[in-house]
Amino acid sequence: MISNMCWTPPPRTAAATGGKRIGWAEITLVEPEIGNAIEGNVMSVPEQIGAVVPDAPSSLSTSSSAASASPSSAAPRAGRWARRAIGAGAAWASTLALFALWALCTRSPAGTRALPSPGEVAAAFVAMCDEGVLWPSVRVSVLRVLAGLAVGVALAVPAGVVSGASRIGGAIVDRPVHMLRAIPFPALAPLLIVMLGIGEAMKVALIAIGAFALVYVNVRDGVRAIDPRLLELARAYRMPRHVVFTKILLRGVLPQFMTGLRFAITVSWIALVTCETVNSSAGIGYLLARAQQFFRTDQMVLCIVLYAALGLLSEWVVGALERLAHVRG
Repeated sequence: MISNMCWTPPPRTAAATGGKRIGWAEITLVEPEIGNAIEGNVMSVPEQIGAVVPDAPSSLSTSSSAASASPSSAAPRAGRWARRAIGAGAAWASTLALFALWALCTRSPAGTRALPSPGEVAAAFVAMCDEGVLWPSVRVSVLRVLAGLAVGVALAVPAGVVSGASRIGGAIVDRPVHMLRAIPFPALAPLLIVMLGIGEAMKVALIAIGAFALVYVNVRDGVRAIDPRLLELARAYRMPRHVVFTKILLRGVLPQFMTGLRFAITVSWIALVTCETVNSSAGIGYLLARAQQFFRTDQMVLCIVLYAALGLLSEWVVGALERLAHVRG
């Protein structure tokens, strides 16, 4: 029976090496009794093998390492802040450029142009705030979007998981959802009025349909993109179903879900315009329809600016949720 043995060659002298200095690799392998042969450092050995290499004082090494570490750690941090500032400045610079172009295009007298100026829109904002109809309408619209988005996401996530994880589920759910996506909102509104009436249920249902389709498609594709070897490993270790769902499926689907949520919020605001123009007494869409009826272009542009601001705020909220989910994940 052969046992594992380590062969060490005989020690080599300076005469055997021709008076040359022995390199690091030879000392580590041939003469392991040298105490200062530290693995991972490249160093040369003194001509006298028995000489001891003095260590540097600990205070000096500590101060030098701290002095060298502080600039190196501060430089990347300053670079990150600089890049963030440049990115934010570029984003707001393009927005301010659009407002400046708008102001330049509306410098002519009011009777000679159809587009109102930023000053006229600001005056309409103040007038509608004094009238007491602006902020209640904004609150009603936000609540409708949140309610429809919550219903759509609550239905889309399990449907997307079933469709992505099972061929039978995909065959049952996938085709009707694609047909529903192809129907425009103005065509769905009369059918929902017949089925649900002209109250809030119709408005929430129309927003939920728009949000459902986009979240469903992204969740389904995210489930299909999960590595099947992870699921096989979970089956091999007999992991509980709730652990597989939370640790594998949800974490794997999270990036696609956040992408679908971004698109769903945008489509929810678009669906809100359609549903609020039907028998509404409050909401941004109601203000827009009223301004169109009385040909108040300043109020119409104000409603459009409100939609853009709320969409930008929604995008920021989704981005914050995505960063929070990545940090906790």
